[in-house]
Amino acid sequence: MPAPAAPEKQQQREFVRIDDVLPFAWSKIPEEEIRKILLHYEKHREFPAKTGDVNALLASMDITDKLKQLERDEPNLAKILSRLDMKLNFLIRLFHPGEQQQPLVPTPINLSGGGLAFWERDVPLATNEVLHVRLALSQDSLAVIECYARVVHIRQKDQNDLDKVACNFEPILSQDRESIIQHIFKRQAERLRAKKQI
Repeated sequence: MPAPAAPEKQQQREFVRIDDVLPFAWSKIPEEEIRKILLHYEKHREFPAKTGDVNALLASMDITDKLKQLERDEPNLAKILSRLDMKLNFLIRLFHPGEQQQPLVPTPINLSGGGLAFWERDVPLATNEVLHVRLALSQDSLAVIECYARVVHIRQKDQNDLDKVACNFEPILSQDRESIIQHIFKRQAERLRAKKQI
């Protein structure tokens, strides 16, 4: 049987899902605003810059990969730098709370490369509304993924008296989608290892 074509493989990767609890926040975006954002995205394959966007600066300074490489060669130095990185992250969050419309709150999420579902109480949303989504892939993540998502389904009182809101990313930067997919594979591998140890 021939291997699936590249776009088909990518699509399969986007549908891999995982349940997680992640720092998360959302806000509604008016339809006129999302139209402007989509036009800019279609033209430049990036979102319009925001003035004083600390998050974009932090994402460009992320040292996670370098720390992993350093762990192999200089484990003690890597440990020290990792702790310094975490302290700086804490200080940045302390001194820049006004940057964020809403604080990131640990939220139950079902996550895939194509979208997400989240659970909240009495959600004031309707299908087809567009959300500005902010998501961190761990509690101590320096970078926050920012993207847009369109509500495709709402199930009221779905779980523990919470509403389930299902969304498709529309749009999301390709590197952010890839980060989400890598996070899902990593969490699946961790859970598989944990099961084997039982």
